[in-house]
Amino acid sequence: MSQEPRPPALHPSSVDTLLLGARGGLGKLIAAQLTAKGHAIRTVSREVARDREALVEAARGATAIVNCAGASVAMGFGKGWRGYRAVDTPIGLAAVHAAKAHDIRLVYVGVAHPPELARCAYVDAHERVVAAMRDLDGVVVRATGFFSAYAALLPMARRGFLMDIGAGQTRTNPIDERDLAEIVAEQVRGEGPRELSVGGPEVMTRAEIFERVGELANRKVRMWRLPTWLAGFNATLFRALHPRMGQFAKFAVLLAKYDAIAPSVGTRRFGDYLAESQRAA
Repeated sequence: MSQEPRPPALHPSSVDTLLLGARGGLGKLIAAQLTAKGHAIRTVSREVARDREALVEAARGATAIVNCAGASVAMGFGKGWRGYRAVDTPIGLAAVHAAKAHDIRLVYVGVAHPPELARCAYVDAHERVVAAMRDLDGVVVRATGFFSAYAALLPMARRGFLMDIGAGQTRTNPIDERDLAEIVAEQVRGEGPRELSVGGPEVMTRAEIFERVGELANRKVRMWRLPTWLAGFNATLFRALHPRMGQFAKFAVLLAKYDAIAPSVGTRRFGDYLAESQRAA
């Protein structure tokens, strides 16, 4: 009986880093950084990433795993239905299992958050993975919000309005994903700290962030503010209809109530990023 030909075995020296989440925006930037540093990269499908034994086989011969995979945070239908504990956590635990199986380094992109956010589903899904990493050679890079999340508001601002939650006085220092990708790539080699919280160089209130977005719209922009209690009620309703959107909406409500500030490790500034986004539009 004839057998299906097996793919050729990869020599250990031909594979350096297994990258999970390579198709995402951050994953593509991390892949570019790793390539620039001389790493060979192996990627897998989402199905393999959440299958523990399949991922163990995929990681054979690798010297490190980088995990930036997870469910989409885009607020819209058609981006996936299952919640973050059902997507991010299984992938993260599979990566931990594979790293332990081969005794290799694991770099995981987590969430920088104040204690008040620890129990919300979006953060908890990541923290379950962090807890499982205690017995391996691993690094958790905790990031604040991404510049791109706010740049995505530019089309709305061009239509003449913006919407935010709360009074706009909570503070944060979002980071440019390019800075984050560089930081993650640097953690693949060596031992380094087990946990690293990173933010951008500017601590801003939410009102200041939205004002900067509005300034690029080249028109008068009206600001609508949704009370936190009403946004929280809506998030609860969303969870019954669409778990993932409801969970992220709850995370957004909490960010509107509590500061989320990490050490200023990134160097690129928010205004420059917005200007680049405007030119690229």
